[in-house]
Parts: sequence; C-alpha cells; structure tokens
Amino acid sequence: MVEVVLPICGTVVVTILSAALSYYFATKTNAEQDWRQKKVEHYRELLSAISDLAMDGKNKEKANERFALAAATVALVASQSVVTALMQFHNEVKFSNQNRSQERHDVCLKNLVLAMRQDLKIRPADHPQTFEFHLIGARPKAPELTAGPVVAPNRAL
Repeated sequence: MVEVVLPICGTVVVTILSAALSYYFATKTNAEQDWRQKKVEHYRELLSAISDLAMDGKNKEKANERFALAAATVALVASQSVVTALMQFHNEVKFSNQNRSQERHDVCLKNLVLAMRQDLKIRPADHPQTFEFHLIGARPKAPELTAGPVVAPNRAL
C-alpha cells in the first residue's frame, strides 16, 4: 500500500509546488513589467517637460511647473542614480545658477538619460563614452493670420 501511496503523494506535492512556483514567478514578472512601464511613463513626462523648457514659444511658467511636478514624481519612483542625475541637471539649469553653460547642460542631460536607461534595464547596455543625446525642439509656430474680410484693391475705372 505504501508503495502506491508514496509515489502518488510525491506526484501531488511536485505538481502543487510546480504550480505555486509558476504562479509566483509569473506574478513577479508581471509586477516588474507593470512597474517598468510606469517608470517609462514618468520618464517620458520628465523628458517632455524638459523639452518644453527648451522650446521657444512655450509658456515658461507652465513649463517650469510641469518640470517641477515631473521631477517630484520621478524622485518617488526612480533609482538613486536617476535622482542624483536629475538633481545635477536641475542644479545646472536652475534660474539661480549664474554660471550655466551649454556644455554642462548637455553633459548633465546625457547623464540623466543614461541613468534612466540603466534604471529601465535597456539592453544592450549603453556605452557612456559614445552615447549622444540632446534635445530636439520644434520650430516656433508662426503667428496666425487674422481672418478678416477680403478687400479688393481699388481700381480706377
């Protein structure tokens, strides 16, 4: 009897253990994917806010508010290396920095993007020495022409 029951119990235990481990790893993978997607959305918002700050024709007050909100949100979800790179970027671009330089701006922005990509575990890994990134702005919008009545030129008859 034991010779029959023992293999059945072993099979049941292995089946239950296998199902439990499969569920655990599937749940963990889904949670990691969801968390990563949320980070991507926050990082996208941050880069969009930074881009708005750099574009001519944008309301700078609203762009600054958007940047501040995006930076605060990123600080909650990002790794320490991303937060550090974000603070270095902010220190370079903030209004009170009287020694701003385009070169330091570009280095800080590149380091921020590299830190975000590393935090997102982008594969293959980036090479910081050859990695390039800069903001790409849109041309300012042309002022809209006012629509009014069309007036024919005066003609002598």
